[in-house]
Amino acid sequence: MMFRSVLLMLSAAGLLSAQQIKFPAAFERLAEKASETVNVTLDPQTLSFATKFLSDKKEEAEVKRIAQKLKGIYVRGFEFEKEGEYTDKDLSDIRSQLKGPEWSVIVSTRSKREISEIYLHRDGGLLILSAEPKELTIVNIMGNIDPSDLTNLSGQFGIPKVQGTPGKGARKDGKDEEE
Repeated sequence: MMFRSVLLMLSAAGLLSAQQIKFPAAFERLAEKASETVNVTLDPQTLSFATKFLSDKKEEAEVKRIAQKLKGIYVRGFEFEKEGEYTDKDLSDIRSQLKGPEWSVIVSTRSKREISEIYLHRDGGLLILSAEPKELTIVNIMGNIDPSDLTNLSGQFGIPKVQGTPGKGARKDGKDEEE
């Protein structure tokens, strides 16, 4: 999957921290059309509270360690039954906040049917936008985080699970192992 490749490229980028963006009001309209939605808003207090439910077992302890360094996790995800439920205007409402000298695109992959973009803020910021014909996901992680830690957060706190990332079922030949 294209998103997996994007995360692998991001792993080479160094330490990141994030700035919160504002999700457009139009996202409420998208939520009404979606067959499934993800809406995660974890500010520092809520994130601290959420980590209390994680155990001290190896994998959860690692997630807890990473989460304790974060200032927030904000995820909006929409899955639709048919194509065309969101428009380029919905994406441009997010992208307009990422223009100017403070934000830069570090990864942009496009195919006929998918778009994946990663933006960094000059003072430290991270936003991931992933758009497919029937699915739209925006992930904004605030706080210092090593890109390799993104794989450990995969599937936690509403962050989409990325199959085949290092440490999460990937084999050296690039094929995913069953979990």
